[in-house]
Amino acid sequence: MSFQDVEISNECQRADIAAYIDGELSQREELELEMHLAVCESCAEELNQQKKLLRALDFALEEEKFELPENFTKVVVANAESRVSGLRRSSERFNALLICSALFLLVLIGLGAEAKSVLFSFGRVFEQFLVVGSFAFHLIYDIALGIIVIVRSLLFQFVFSSTVSIALFTVIFGFSAVIFSRLLFRRKQI
Repeated sequence: MSFQDVEISNECQRADIAAYIDGELSQREELELEMHLAVCESCAEELNQQKKLLRALDFALEEEKFELPENFTKVVVANAESRVSGLRRSSERFNALLICSALFLLVLIGLGAEAKSVLFSFGRVFEQFLVVGSFAFHLIYDIALGIIVIVRSLLFQFVFSSTVSIALFTVIFGFSAVIFSRLLFRRKQI
């Protein structure tokens, strides 16, 4: 490659300059770039600018290291927590609901023809959750009803069989009602 060939080529390889500075070029590529730099003033200026930048960065990083205060983390966390508003106002909740609805609509539009099958599969999953929830509710209801029947039969058998047990049960019930009402009255005053 001669100097005339370098002058004729109008394409400058700016990426090669950074690779040249970093020592990433092969010997042949370095020689070609150095020959190009000898005739191309803009590339030579670019090389000088990049070298100046690297020297400035080295100088800036060699200065004394800046030490953070001991409570820096606590200050940053406290400042971040104090600026978080969350969803405290109803207008924020409405805005969040509006944004989520808009995103859902965009997802449906993005799905296009597949939206029907995706919604159908979500419907099937929701239906399965309803079936399992209904089963759990009925199971708990049946167990509670069984316990109530057993307790009621035991109460009628043992508690209401004599007048002494009825009187004792009435006194305990009245005492618990008075205590419960006092607890409720205290909470309302506080």
